[in-house]
This record gives sequence, C-alpha cells and structure tokens, in this order.
Amino acid sequence: MTALIDRWKKLAAPIANRPMGYISADITGRGTEAYEKPLGDLLVDAQLAATAPADKGGAQLALTNPGGIRADLAYKAAGDEGDGVVTYGESYTVQPFNNLMNVVDLTGAQLITALQQQVSGPVNGANPKILQVSKGFTYTLDMTKTGADRVVVDSVRLNGAAIDPAKTYRVAMNEFLAGGGDGFTVLKEHKNKLNGASDLECFNAYLAKSTAATPIAPPVADRITVIK
Repeated sequence: MTALIDRWKKLAAPIANRPMGYISADITGRGTEAYEKPLGDLLVDAQLAATAPADKGGAQLALTNPGGIRADLAYKAAGDEGDGVVTYGESYTVQPFNNLMNVVDLTGAQLITALQQQVSGPVNGANPKILQVSKGFTYTLDMTKTGADRVVVDSVRLNGAAIDPAKTYRVAMNEFLAGGGDGFTVLKEHKNKLNGASDLECFNAYLAKSTAATPIAPPVADRITVIK
C-alpha cells in the first residue's frame, strides 16, 4: 500500500507543485478559532471576484461556511517551491471539495435571517458557525446577548449602505450552503440560481493575479465586529 501511495504521489507531483500565486505572510484559516478568519476573507473575496461579472451571476457579496476552510496557508515553503509560493497542492488542501459556486437572489430579510441562524436554532445555537463574508459586507455580533438577538440588525451593511429587508441582492455561495447546509435553512429559499465555477477554481484564479513582487497580504479581518 505504501508503495502504491508513493507511486501516485510521484505521478501527481508536477500538478501538486505547480505555483498558483504568492502570499506575503501566513494566512490563517483552519488554525484560528476567531469568528472571522483571514483566509476566510480571502476565499470569499476570490469567490466574489469570480461571480461579480454580469455574465457570471452579477454577485454583490459572497458567503462561505467556516467548515469549508480545511487548512491554513503557510508562508514558509513546504518543498522547494520557495517561501511565499502557494502551490496547487496547497490551494487544493484549503478547498478540497470542489463545490460549485451558486449565485442566487436573496432578500435583505433572508440575508439577516441567515446571519441570525449563525448563532441560533437547533444546529448553531450552542456552537455558532460564523459565515465568512466578502469585502464591503459588515455587521456587529453582540455575544453578550443570546440567540438571534446576537446579530445587531441595524449594523448590517453592504458597501456602507444599510441592508434593505425588502430589496433583492445577488449573493454568491457554494452549493452546500445554497442547499441549506450547516443549519442555514433560509439559504435554500433562494431564487434565480446560476451555477458557476468551483470554489477551488475561483481561489486559484484569484491567486493567479498575484506575483512575487505583488504578493497577497493577509486580510485584516475587520468585517465582523464582535462584542464579548
């Protein structure tokens, strides 16, 4: 069995070791218990970039589940690729499920309900699952309160504008979330779904925009304000 595994590792090495992009420092994801994870921010920004064009869905924001982040990105090289280089093997380890991206219509009220389902209900009430949110989407979580009241509703904003409960927004997310996974039942009430590339393809396309001279810096993780 060991010989078989070693054989396939050798065969896969040219793909696994292919450079995808560059980072300037460690970007934590799986390895941090913080509600908002720097790598989570990077992933949803990549998903938004891929789905924002009108012919790709016209997404205005993106959401992803924290459980879909399967690793950190380390600055120090794991092999001979060089420090700061992100290989295909590393990006695949972060996003190994190849979930297709969906762009859907949700009302502002449904978006707010999704945020409330992070911290309430039979699935997430005792163990919150905080969605990672793309750049421009901001709100406050007040963890001194209980249940759905933890979401400060009038703090929820998109690009500085308050979310309108009656307005329709185009939202990108993976197919697991769009199906109501992880207790986010409101998300399966979406309309006008458009399927897109996989989450891994979105991530690699975003990484490809970086260079050794202009690497991706760790996001500052300032989209979700947490009161404890």
